[in-house]
Amino acid sequence: MMGTMSSETLAALMGFGGTLIGAGVSMWATVLTQRFQTKAAKADRVGQLGRAAGEKALAELYALRRHLGECRADDIPEDHQPWRKIAKDHMDEAELAVGLIPQGDEVRERLEEVFTVTYYGMTQRNQSLIRQLGSARSGASEAIGLLSAFLRDDPLPERSPGVGRFREQRAVEAASYELENPPDAH
Repeated sequence: MMGTMSSETLAALMGFGGTLIGAGVSMWATVLTQRFQTKAAKADRVGQLGRAAGEKALAELYALRRHLGECRADDIPEDHQPWRKIAKDHMDEAELAVGLIPQGDEVRERLEEVFTVTYYGMTQRNQSLIRQLGSARSGASEAIGLLSAFLRDDPLPERSPGVGRFREQRAVEAASYELENPPDAH
């Protein structure tokens, strides 16, 4: 009888141990699943916020292009035209929105270059108002193409010749500065 009891007790203990192991594995799997779902939900929220920021920036760029399309050089004297401030405000709003896009470092850098070149082109007093408006319109269209490609997950378009010249000029200025101000001269 003792031997039978022992077998029954052993079987009961093994069953209980198996139940504990099964419960532990189940709890572990539940915790892992919850962690995965939490990470996925967070990534989804971040993606949605980034998408919303990109769409806001795109809306600002379209508003900029529409505004620039309505500007005419012969409508109002140049010194009374507020188009530059309005254009700059749209560019600033777009740049702020793009700053909220996660993993958008390259598009932020590229848009900053486009906006810098655009603003420079539209504030050159030695150019005609028509050329300044043209520079601003071109910059707005380039920024729209750049941001649209990014939001579609397409490769970013090539830099425009104006932005390319700007980059080259910046590289020459940086090299010249380094020559004039060597780091170990301090």
